[in-house]
Amino acid sequence: MCHVFASAQLRSRVALPESFFVKDSLPVLASHLSVTLKEGGKAIVRWECVDGADESFFAVERSNNGIDFSVIGIIKSAGGVWGEFSDDSPFRGRSYYRIRSSCGQRVFYSETVQTVISGDVSCKFYPNPVDKALIVRTEFDVDIVIVDKYGKPVLNTHLSAGLRVVDVSTLNPGLYIITLYQKEINRQITEKLIKK
Repeated sequence: MCHVFASAQLRSRVALPESFFVKDSLPVLASHLSVTLKEGGKAIVRWECVDGADESFFAVERSNNGIDFSVIGIIKSAGGVWGEFSDDSPFRGRSYYRIRSSCGQRVFYSETVQTVISGDVSCKFYPNPVDKALIVRTEFDVDIVIVDKYGKPVLNTHLSAGLRVVDVSTLNPGLYIITLYQKEINRQITEKLIKK
């Protein structure tokens, strides 16, 4: 069951800003979202449970671009003032977190919080030497440029985040230079690539 208060009543009890209310005066059920980075690479997501959200479920959502969010955990409110979730495998680089809650058929979102986790952002390619297929694993979109020993580009492609396969079967055997550029976090990797 979800308790809903009129805007004026809730504002006087919880002191939420106007942005936390929708047209028909239904409040979001989570506010004051924060993300704290802990030793061991964990990100602790905390939020305040708005009065009346004691029987609610909260979905913790994460994104690497602030647009496409995925659920990384679901927490049932235990009637406390604060909710907390530990993201044990956060993205390296820039991440966005938000809390989704619902009341009946209505869905509400908290504010979105951005954080940057230092460390090596995962962007790898293998095998090297390569025969026909180069596998690229990246947490962010990446532009790939392969040039021959004379500096002439022989392959130029854009890949979205995830595990991707690049067909290099048309390249002649020899030594190449591969550059992987992640614009979103302004990171570039340049290495030698050997084609069998």
